[in-house]
Amino acid sequence: MTAEFLLPGMSERILEQLFDSPIKVKLLKLFLRNPDRQFLMQNIIKKTQERRNAVVKHVSGLESIGLLAAKKIKTNRKKGIIGGLYYNVNPKFDFYPELQSLVLKSSPTSKVKMLKRLMKIGRIKMALVGGVFLNSDNSRVDLFLVGDDISHKKLMNFLADMEAEVGKEIEYAAMETKEFDYRFHMFDRFVRDILEKPHEKLLNRLKFV
Repeated sequence: MTAEFLLPGMSERILEQLFDSPIKVKLLKLFLRNPDRQFLMQNIIKKTQERRNAVVKHVSGLESIGLLAAKKIKTNRKKGIIGGLYYNVNPKFDFYPELQSLVLKSSPTSKVKMLKRLMKIGRIKMALVGGVFLNSDNSRVDLFLVGDDISHKKLMNFLADMEAEVGKEIEYAAMETKEFDYRFHMFDRFVRDILEKPHEKLLNRLKFV
């Protein structure tokens, strides 16, 4: 669908379908941040953490304007493929470049809210963000935490919520304070990569960093 062939009123309908709800924004982030991936409906629901009926409705709306394409894929046990109706973003959609640029350049989430939630999962001494949170492809991880008594369950819940909000799986690493201290002073390559590549410190209570 190209601009010169849009029917009267079609542009307005497209805009209404794209920006009419917070759920739609989550869907846009999911598909535009993962342009090479296909998703089953149950995966879309899980990743957006929204009600099934609402997700089905909005996915249908995005498909109706041509932003999403649907394709039936047969089960292939040898290749580990689950059969069903898969959805993916349509790169030939008229406003695809503009939408992808808008999503990739926009702030994925509030860093203030992130830190507030992180402080509830344990005694956090340092929290760094990079990658998807800085719209950078050159970071070692998206999230790096140093702290003690970190609740694995709370951390997993936090990551699931963040992935639903930013629309992409989050690469993360977490270390206890003693381990980080040791690896930092031993010039550990992984730790040095994190600190040398693009990142932003949300919190730093470690005097030696």
